[in-house]
Amino acid sequence: MGSVVLVIVLAVVVAYIVSIIRRRRRGVVAERGFGVGADLGGLADAPRVWVRDVRLTGPDRAEVVFASEDGSEAGGDLRVLVWLRRDEFGYGLLTEWQRDSEPVAIVLPPGGHLIRLRSTASLQHLTLRRLDGD
Repeated sequence: MGSVVLVIVLAVVVAYIVSIIRRRRRGVVAERGFGVGADLGGLADAPRVWVRDVRLTGPDRAEVVFASEDGSEAGGDLRVLVWLRRDEFGYGLLTEWQRDSEPVAIVLPPGGHLIRLRSTASLQHLTLRRLDGD
């Protein structure tokens, strides 16, 4: 009799744990747009660009020009003004990507003011804030 009760209690506990995992599955599985795992999964969907030019246009702003996959200069959406200073990590990283002609995945959220970049070779990421976002 005692072993039957133990089996029933064990079955209830396992069912409860399974129900918790199913409810919180969104937190266990990486979703697009959250975390490194999601970024790596999204690289296949993101367009590839190359940093063609990085020019400082003021003390805390820069113009970044991206070239598209076919090698042509990008249109107005890929010639962007961003908040960036020469002594910041992002400036050095952009110039390194330009020098090495490293392909970069780019995400421009619609209506957003951020530009998310991730190198497809080194997986280094960079987020820039557009000047026209204010």
